[in-house]
Amino acid sequence: MTIGKIIVVGAGIGGLAAALALQRRGFSVVVYERAQEIREIGAGLIVTSNARRALHNLGIDKALEAASSCVPVHHLCNYATGAIERAVQNDQILRQYGMATLQVHRADLHGLLMEAVRDNDPGCLRPGHEFLGLEQDEAGVSVKFANGTSDAGDVLVGADGNASAVRTFLFPGEATKFNGQVAFRALIPDELVPASLRQLQMAMNPAPKRYLLYYPLRGGRIMNLIGCGQTDSWEAEGWSIPATNEEFANAYSDFAPELLALIRNIPPGALFKWGLRDREPLETWTVGRVTMLGDAAHPMTPFLGQGACMAVEDALLMGRAFAASETVHEALRRYEAARKTRGTNVQLWSREEGLALQDPNRTRRSAVDRGLLAYDPVAVPV
Repeated sequence: MTIGKIIVVGAGIGGLAAALALQRRGFSVVVYERAQEIREIGAGLIVTSNARRALHNLGIDKALEAASSCVPVHHLCNYATGAIERAVQNDQILRQYGMATLQVHRADLHGLLMEAVRDNDPGCLRPGHEFLGLEQDEAGVSVKFANGTSDAGDVLVGADGNASAVRTFLFPGEATKFNGQVAFRALIPDELVPASLRQLQMAMNPAPKRYLLYYPLRGGRIMNLIGCGQTDSWEAEGWSIPATNEEFANAYSDFAPELLALIRNIPPGALFKWGLRDREPLETWTVGRVTMLGDAAHPMTPFLGQGACMAVEDALLMGRAFAASETVHEALRRYEAARKTRGTNVQLWSREEGLALQDPNRTRRSAVDRGLLAYDPVAVPV
């Protein structure tokens, strides 16, 4: 198949992974990003075997493992007492799925993807371009940006996240909505972590209408802390809104003393909050020569730890679909057929898990329990 250019809108993890997957299969890609500087913000994420298989295929899994943490035991603890209620051995995951689960700083994964994409084509990343609109016909697709520039290619991929402007353009009136959850996040230097939590390394602490999760990053040099809880209303936009230690601690005041100590030890300026936003599943991700991936296609709540993993899976299957096809439309059909059911299912299952995490009367089913780690994006038919 002869394709002159594939345009990707969004230079996050999904967009860069898609660019890399396509580049490694011989396609020319240009990635546009609205921010003036292409960099990743945020804190930690979980990378499980299903995504690691894709990252191995993309050539960066080994480097990512070296930069990350790989805790031996994943604990489920009582929120009020800290007592261990369940333990999942990472060695067991390794034996069953061939790759252990990693705890990853988001910026490290993003940086490795960006470096690999730039190594293939130093000029393909273009920041400072906010998507404004697109036009398409049987010959190709053109895109316009708020800075007055435009570009044309054979395909456009919307990889611009939960609040995707590409998705909104294709499906106007289908906006994001607050889903009743507010999350706190912080990165805490290891020396400020209470000894008992440092010893456990990683634990989920579910409670009625809330939970706390902590795990180490970068070989244990910092601890990633996430608190997520239900609330009636939320007005602010963005996911890096400054918060105070007192506000965080007050919302989790009935949690174990060592957990509250961890919250109070968050360094000044290191605590942020955001309101989780969601969208309903779409009947299709593709309109003509335009498709989507990652959170633009299937916005993921964080409750199964699969948001970045699904984006990476999407990216590899997109690259494989284009490599296996004779036409653009065949490639997009193959991609969506291979990914839509899984993407939609995990999106909905993550919602279910969010409710179960915060309700002792519901049965929890983690990503491991649901068998998500067995998926192989390198081998699944496309």
